[in-house]
Amino acid sequence: MPLFLKEKKSLIVLITLIFIQLVLVSLQAPLGQRQNYFEKAIFAIFSPLQHVTVSFTRKIANLWKNYFHLQNVQGQNQKLREEIFILQQENNILLNTLRRFRGEKEIQDNLLVIRENILVAHVIGLDASNFYKSLVIDKGSLDGLKKNMVVLDGKGHLVGRTIEPISLKEATVQLITDTESGISVFTQKRVMGVLKGDARGRCSLDYILATTRDISMGEEVVTSGFDGIYPSGIKVGKIISITESDPLFKGVKVQPYFDFRQLYQVAVVKIDPKDLFDLNY
Repeated sequence: MPLFLKEKKSLIVLITLIFIQLVLVSLQAPLGQRQNYFEKAIFAIFSPLQHVTVSFTRKIANLWKNYFHLQNVQGQNQKLREEIFILQQENNILLNTLRRFRGEKEIQDNLLVIRENILVAHVIGLDASNFYKSLVIDKGSLDGLKKNMVVLDGKGHLVGRTIEPISLKEATVQLITDTESGISVFTQKRVMGVLKGDARGRCSLDYILATTRDISMGEEVVTSGFDGIYPSGIKVGKIISITESDPLFKGVKVQPYFDFRQLYQVAVVKIDPKDLFDLNY
């Protein structure tokens, strides 16, 4: 091939390469705010994926947000339930203490003492041999619990007392329905007797003489305070039956106020109960 044609061919190739390069540069160079073709292609490919990813991420974030919100609401509800529970205890105790305290400031001071010494506990176990004998709560010596502290239900009715064993974070509660439980009580008409459990969910009022006439069905039974353990004035239950088969004593049955089936939360009065309930009923 002649040298002239070779040089002309090389020039054509060079011009072609320069033109292709200019085209490529023009495709890559942005025109003002407009995107180039490459960017458009990338956007078209990845924007749906980005949309899905963002949507998925937002859903996960909302799920976590709602989960923590629900946990927070549940925690607040639990605190409110315990607050209501304590307020019920304060109200019941206040009804007894008002007859002793006179001044408004004295009442407020003693209410503060009451609040500081009411411990809310949850039932975590029952006596395997007999459900009506005792139970175990989730508070112990680290919470200030000791033997013979009064235990009440949510309405201030007598449930029993703390007994040994008491561990660091657990305590045993003897129920008033236990056969070994003995409580000095009064009826509404001031008839005194000893309340003992029958191990079947009820109690008997012992040592009521057969000659006693001032006792009747439906009477309320409260603690007298004479046993040195339970202070006076705590509501226990109602008389549900009276029999006279024994020549010396009446057979008196009492239905406790506390509902064993609903006994999942109790109040332990840590302060010396005589300071709160020592009243003339």
